This record gives sequence, structure tokens and C-alpha cells, in this order.
Amino acid sequence: MDIHQAKELLQKYQAGNCTPSEIKLLENWYNQLIDTGEWQWGEGEKDIMEKALEARIMKQVNSKQKKLVYLIPRFQWWAAASVILFLAGFSYLFFNHKIIKPTQVSTILRNDIKAPQSNKAMITLSGGQQVYLDSAGNGALAIQGNVKLVKLANGNIAYQHNSGEVSTKMEYNTLSNPRGSKVINMNLTDGSKVWLNAGSSLTYPVVFMGSERKISVTGEAYFEVAHDASSPFIITNGNMNVVVLGTNFNVNAYKDNGDDVKVTLLKGSVKVNNGNTTGLLKPGQQAVVTKEIRVVNDVNLDLVMAWKNGYFQFDNASLQNVLKEVSRWYDVNVVYDGKNHPRQFLGEIQRDLNLSEMLKILERNKVHFNLQGKELRVMPD
Repeated sequence: MDIHQAKELLQKYQAGNCTPSEIKLLENWYNQLIDTGEWQWGEGEKDIMEKALEARIMKQVNSKQKKLVYLIPRFQWWAAASVILFLAGFSYLFFNHKIIKPTQVSTILRNDIKAPQSNKAMITLSGGQQVYLDSAGNGALAIQGNVKLVKLANGNIAYQHNSGEVSTKMEYNTLSNPRGSKVINMNLTDGSKVWLNAGSSLTYPVVFMGSERKISVTGEAYFEVAHDASSPFIITNGNMNVVVLGTNFNVNAYKDNGDDVKVTLLKGSVKVNNGNTTGLLKPGQQAVVTKEIRVVNDVNLDLVMAWKNGYFQFDNASLQNVLKEVSRWYDVNVVYDGKNHPRQFLGEIQRDLNLSEMLKILERNKVHFNLQGKELRVMPD
């Protein structure tokens, strides 16, 4: 394919008018350029390429397509010539009349870690017995009074009412989902549903009694609360209380995020109290709870719920915040060498990638890693 044909196809691609055969032709041409490193267009022609790619990339960002695997450091759009990955086979920006080939990945691949393949969650029953969910078969796992704890065929956990003596004593179970574990879904006895992220735990009554339904959470959880006007559902974390009747919301209370607890409302309404002040949320709002309660409007709900939907998603996230999520998901300990890394990341990555694949993407953003066992060391530039 000659230069003029390539330019015409790239302009059609920018407009979204390429046929499947034309896209395939462009991909083959691009791959050949990557292999040979040949790049002989003039300055004006290079500008056409850059503008075409920039427009196409921003179209992908704005449309929030779900299978993107790229990260963009916003503070240096064109200088980081090899950071942007996007769908149609164009993996790198063209710069200085040549193709920038992938940077050398410093990660030691022989110690690669897969994304969580199973659920390693554990339930501690009221009597202290521990039930490991990854090794438990489907069916009944425990009987507590007139409640049966069941592992369903899809791997979810459910508390179901069973024949037997009704307990009059409040008994509590704790669901712990460690780092390096898939998200676990559980149905409580009142019909409420909970999704628990890696590195999180939930303590709750086997049967709710009295005038309220109170549970406590650490880490991150998403709730779909069954409506019961006579018994408000209350989530606690330290001094923070979230009070609801029936609604959908997310709580992020990881301790490594500092003192902030974030409550994000998707549906219904919730009241957030920290012992000093109270805030009432509407759908699309987020309460950032410290000593005060700050309400944020027009929250990016896709960003908040990415973990539940199988993605990492970042919007101006620092490298430190990106690696906090990486450490929880892959169960690695992050150690920083040398100077600070003032990176900001934008983009979305599937959570089913091996750690090495995740690190390759991050390393294209001018940061390097060394993986030894469970220690992930961040190297100087």
C-alpha cells in the first residue's frame, strides 16, 4: 500500500467509514511498519496521521467503550509517543518520522501472576467455624437455627430460611474476601444483595431482628437493599452510618485510602452520618466522609462501579492510586524505589489480564517495575 492510499484509508478510518476489508488492510500495513521501522512521510503527512489518531482516540475515550485496554497520561499527550493503545490495531503514535517501538519491559515474567481465577472468600460463623468458599461444593454449607447458608451453582452465596427452631438470639457472620480473590456476591436473609470487592469484609446478622438491619463493612461493597419501611438498613464503618430503606449504592472504605469513606448513590436515597454532620444523597451524588461530609454532584458512576463490572477504570488517577488497586486485585505488595512518579492516568483496563500484561501497559507510561514473588518494586525512570 502506497502513502496516498494509506492516507485516504486513515481519513476514512477517522470518520468511521472504513469497511472491514479496509480496516484489515490498514492493520496489515501498520504491522508491517512496526516490524520494519520504516517511516518516510513528510512533516505535513505526519501531522495528518497524528490528527487522525488523536481524533479517533478521543472518540473512543468519550464513547466509553467497554473493551479498551489503554492508559493515557494526560499531562503529556504527544510526548509519550508509545502509551496509547486502542482497538483497531494502531498501538502506538507516530513521532519524529519513525515508528516508536514498544519500550523494554523490565518486569520479570517468570514470576507472572494471573488475575484471580476463583473466589477465596471465607465466612466465619457465629460459633467461630470457618467456611472456605473456594473449596466448598455447591449446596448447603451450614445450618444456623432456621437459616441455611447455601453456595449456589453460579458460585454466589445465599442465606435461605429453613425449617427448624427460630432463633431469638442475634448471631453474626463475617464474610471476608481477601486480596487476590474474585468479587463475591451474597444474598442476605432479608433479600438484600451485596457484592464484596477483594480486600474487603462484611459483618452481618444471620437473621435481622428488631427495628433496624445493621451491618458493618471494611473495604468496598455494592448494595442492592430490599425495601422495608419498618426496618431501615444501616451500614457502619467506624463513626460513619449510612441509613437506607431500599436503594442501590456503593461504599468505598479501604483503609489505605486514608480517612476518606466514599458513599455513592445509584438509585433511591441514603442518609450519611459521621457523628458530627448528616448529608442526604440523591442518585448520581457521592458523599466523601471524613470529619465532615462533602457531597459531590454528577459523579462518574461507570468509574465507581468499574470493579463490579470487571474493569479497572481511572480518571486522572495517580500512579499510587492505580497501584493500590493492582495490589488488592493481584495480591502483591508495592515498594517504591527512587523519586516520586508524578503520573496521572486516564483509561480502562480489563481485570482478567495477567499481572505482566497489566504492567506492560503501565510501563508504556514511562514507569518500570520489578516483580519478585509477591513484591512489586517501582523503579526510577
